[in-house]
Amino acid sequence: MKLDYDYIVIGSGFGGSVMTCRLVEKGYKVCLMERGRQWKIGQFPRRPHDVQQRMFWDPEDQKYGLMELRDTPESDVLSLTASGLGGGSLIYANVLYRMPERFFQGWPKIYNRKTLDPFYDRVLHMMEAKPYPYETQNYYKATPKTALLKRLAEEMPPPPDSVGKPSFTLPPLGVRFEGSFPGHQTHNMHGALQSKCNKCGDCDIGCNINAKNSLDLNYIFRARNLKTAGEPADIRTHADVVRIEHCGDYYKVTYVIPEFPQQETTFTAKNVILSAGSIGSTSLLLKMKKQGHLPKLNIWLGKKWSGNGDLLGLIFGSRENIDATNGPVITGAIEYNFKDYEDGYHHGMYLQEAGFPVGFAWYLSGKIPQLPGIRGLGTLFAHSIKKYIFKILNIESRDQVNVGDEFAQAIDRADFTKRCFVLLGMGRDKPDGEIRLRSDNQAIIKWKIDGSKLHFDRLRTQMKKIAERIGGVFVDNPLTHLNKVVAVHPLGGCPMGETADTGFVNPLGEVFGYKGLYVVDGSILPTSTGPNPSLTIAAVAEYIAEQIPNKVTTKSKETQEA
Repeated sequence: MKLDYDYIVIGSGFGGSVMTCRLVEKGYKVCLMERGRQWKIGQFPRRPHDVQQRMFWDPEDQKYGLMELRDTPESDVLSLTASGLGGGSLIYANVLYRMPERFFQGWPKIYNRKTLDPFYDRVLHMMEAKPYPYETQNYYKATPKTALLKRLAEEMPPPPDSVGKPSFTLPPLGVRFEGSFPGHQTHNMHGALQSKCNKCGDCDIGCNINAKNSLDLNYIFRARNLKTAGEPADIRTHADVVRIEHCGDYYKVTYVIPEFPQQETTFTAKNVILSAGSIGSTSLLLKMKKQGHLPKLNIWLGKKWSGNGDLLGLIFGSRENIDATNGPVITGAIEYNFKDYEDGYHHGMYLQEAGFPVGFAWYLSGKIPQLPGIRGLGTLFAHSIKKYIFKILNIESRDQVNVGDEFAQAIDRADFTKRCFVLLGMGRDKPDGEIRLRSDNQAIIKWKIDGSKLHFDRLRTQMKKIAERIGGVFVDNPLTHLNKVVAVHPLGGCPMGETADTGFVNPLGEVFGYKGLYVVDGSILPTSTGPNPSLTIAAVAEYIAEQIPNKVTTKSKETQEA
């Protein structure tokens, strides 16, 4: 039987994009299926009605946008994931951080820094990632939140239960800083057109000028444009996979167009790679097991879920000028090493300054009454009435003719946004969650915050100390008072193990019991990574792809140089 493809890859995030690119380079015929659309330059929603209709992914309510928010009363977590070609890279905060050596505790033996460092390097090269040029370019040096975080790391004493003094770092960012001026457009090393970062802070809601080095502009761009290493990848967007069937020595994959869920399309392949993320890959496999299409999936499916210790904190009323709308969402990080949990599980955490889009500051300004703006508006109105009366009575006025300042005073200044310090915390929480299916086939995350209380207590303590240091008021994420955290880095659900007794997939991502069926994304990481996990997910994918032999005997020069 002639199969449609050698490999079908489901999902286009940090696992799927890497696997697609490298398999095409090796000469395989590859189809990449992504449930969302391709977002091109200038297409991310910004106008209010567009944001309402096109920002969120909720097909049951006819919304097919950029991000999916999942929340259930059964869990202590609300999750945020992406939808679109490039997966999570479309809405992540660009941080590409290596996982510390000691955090590989609980992973298959092959995984450590010695193994992954060459693949970390490969990802950073492909994504042209560089630290924020705060110290080398004057335009980027004028970023108050970066300067403040650096100063805090240098001035604040170490926590009593930490190991060593916390350190400040400018981690590599997947952002383009090349160009003569902000917005200057040039082509990246793969030929995609990008712009120099203009510090607008839109990173987490989609970059409309292509300054963000998202995966559609490097790995996927390369995969669909390579001509000398074999057939370019067949990229299919609006392809929501609903079924995977094992047919002896090959697989059938069926997808629907989300807008037309009754219309099915089926393709066949020797191999299938799931890269739909922790929640996407796990929930699809759980459905396939329940429906009898993949009955041999083992007991580890859904296990070892972790939110990577994500915690959002806010500091209001700082005496410092933070100006969170100035710069990429994250530019720097303070790294903390702590004593282990009581059971020996290693602990460490990261605090990163976070920004937000300029448009969000305007939104808050319109929602929150501010006395200076109200007073200015009243003054402007009073002056307008006065001038009207003078006109009626034919009285000569000695008031200023230029009234620009009066109009300026009527605009809300939103000083509270300039004095608001947004902190993103993450680190080593316990991978003790589980993804399950409800009776209606909805995936839910069964996870309780109690097992990771030590981690979240340490995060909050440091956030409160920072608030005291800068004279502000710390406000915890309101959801945490309901024992609920927001997980933007969901991991686990298809954990790696040395054998079927210890994991769902082997160290190369192949599902135990199903030859040719792979999972390569954040779901296979058996523990939290500590720092932002995107680089580690991509490096693991690079390592797995490296172990797959070439379909063709020779590589092109173009492939060898990548």
